[in-house]
Amino acid sequence: MMTEPLFLLGKSTYALSIILDMLPVEFQRVGLISNIPDAENTSLAYPFLVPHIQVREYTEDQMTDWLSPSFIIASIGKSRRLIAEHFIKTYAIPEDRFIPLIHTSSVIANGFTAGIGLHISPLSVIAPYCTFGRFVVINRHVNVGHHTMLHDYVSVNPGVTISGICEIGERTTIGAGATIVDRIKIGRDTIIGAGSVVTKDIPDGVIAYGSPARVIRDNIL
Repeated sequence: MMTEPLFLLGKSTYALSIILDMLPVEFQRVGLISNIPDAENTSLAYPFLVPHIQVREYTEDQMTDWLSPSFIIASIGKSRRLIAEHFIKTYAIPEDRFIPLIHTSSVIANGFTAGIGLHISPLSVIAPYCTFGRFVVINRHVNVGHHTMLHDYVSVNPGVTISGICEIGERTTIGAGATIVDRIKIGRDTIIGAGSVVTKDIPDGVIAYGSPARVIRDNIL
């Protein structure tokens, strides 16, 4: 009988070590359900288990209850959206079963709202009146300025500064150490390269980098 109160969906071991280390103390055991065979998972060379949490792995067909447990997507990178969409569409998991994971060292100001599946790693600061969509990822040591909007599946890598009143479109990734100045709009399905300084709006579906950042080419999806 499955008795775990929380199930991790997917098996990106890069992210699992971070996610397991961030779990609240009440989760001393979790289930893990991968949607791809181990033979096709390139991340398995990296350890992910932590000593204080018991992890039991299941296959999808062993799962008998998709309505009662809590769920976290076990990826904070490019596979996150595919994993989330697979499990939500296949098993009709209610949205309220996806819990946020926010490290206790991060600071969330007043007026903040977010969709399901939020991930915020350690030492990040979210200023007042930010709005985040579904399954947004904020990696460690990120600063997000006031009244900024991040749409669904935006991924912000470590050390990024996003200034106030910015908007970042769906499925866009901001590379490590990038800086985005005030009142910038970045389109959907775009990649901003590591260390870039974004001083003007960036359109949908492109790769941009540099200081100041400029569009280099289309983002081939």
